Amino acid sequence: MNIMDGRKSYEDMEIPKELHQRINDVIKNDKKHRTGRKVIIMLKKTTLAAAAFLAIFTLGLNTSPAFAETAAELPVIGTLARVLTVRSYQTKEGDVNIDLKMPAIDSQARNGEAAFTDSVNAEIERLIDDYTAQAKTEFEEYKEAFFATGGTEEEWAGREMDVIIDYDVKYQKDPILSLELRTSKGWVVASEERHYYNLDLSRDKELSLSDLLGEDWMSVANSSIDRQIQERIAKDQSLSYYGYGDNELTAEKFSSINEETDFYINAEGNVVIVFPEYAIAPGYMGIQEFVINN
Repeated sequence: MNIMDGRKSYEDMEIPKELHQRINDVIKNDKKHRTGRKVIIMLKKTTLAAAAFLAIFTLGLNTSPAFAETAAELPVIGTLARVLTVRSYQTKEGDVNIDLKMPAIDSQARNGEAAFTDSVNAEIERLIDDYTAQAKTEFEEYKEAFFATGGTEEEWAGREMDVIIDYDVKYQKDPILSLELRTSKGWVVASEERHYYNLDLSRDKELSLSDLLGEDWMSVANSSIDRQIQERIAKDQSLSYYGYGDNELTAEKFSSINEETDFYINAEGNVVIVFPEYAIAPGYMGIQEFVINN
């Protein structure tokens, strides 16, 4: 964002309706009109300045690695700086287009130690680096095989792979954080993977389904998922799940989740079970999610 864009964003900001009411109350209760006018000016300037600072600070976290690293050393303002974008770029390497946004969890660990969040951040970085390297290798092997089997330069022209890496904070309420990392690649076929980090930062631990759903977590989730699948099919006959309805597919019907099943915590604080493509349904159904109401 250039300076003019920042100025425009500043000038376009709207003062909340509640602030207008408070200003009117001050004017009515003040005996001197001049004093009321001073209050209006002061409140307007304070509100706009705070909003502008918040916008610029948030933008800096998400666009500048250097700014993000510096912000990690600042006192925490609520939960604003809990998750930082520490690497963000778009580049083209040969026939591979990479659009990457890497998150890192700010070190709010107990006793000032960041060993737990550092290990999570290292895992995220390693996963992203490995995924990107593997994607480039796969496409290079595909290209070599294409020409080795008689493909021509004319036929190859324009073929590229798109690698996209992004993330989303699914739930954030001290001390619980649920983070989703998405990796995808599109070339001959498109595929997407999701990775979840459900953390209790007060205890330096990764949360399990039993932590969130209790001792009967498996039966609670299984019953809910089975019921939801049947309800979805009843509402839409075009949906297809292995072993349900008139589905004649030979793949095994869903029976149970386990300790390795992916999940995240949604904005309402509920567990959401996630199944990757082809796990419980044909590929055209995509990734499947089921909210488990606690």
